[in-house]
Amino acid sequence: MVEVERQCWGEITEGLGAPIVRVLLQRRGLPTVVRMASGEEFIIYDGSGWGRDFGDMWEHVTAHVTPLEAPMSDNDLRFFYLSEIVSLSDPVTGQVLLTQIPAPGET
Repeated sequence: MVEVERQCWGEITEGLGAPIVRVLLQRRGLPTVVRMASGEEFIIYDGSGWGRDFGDMWEHVTAHVTPLEAPMSDNDLRFFYLSEIVSLSDPVTGQVLLTQIPAPGET
């Protein structure tokens, strides 16, 4: 596992979810399938609202998400920790962009 320090006061530093943040920022505006440790899957269209709270090891994100079978206009604003993600993939090509062993409950 990569070593990171807990977030302190000041500028947001990279935490354990940094690889996920980088993928989401690169794909901003492109649909990305997110599979969660709970088994839930949804499409995320933006991931620009991310941060890391004081004392946390993992980033969190606030994003517009849509259930896989719903139209894009059927979206909700969701908040979740990146520690809960199992994988990210491209819904058009099916290519897996990133996988990780989730650490649900860890922040």
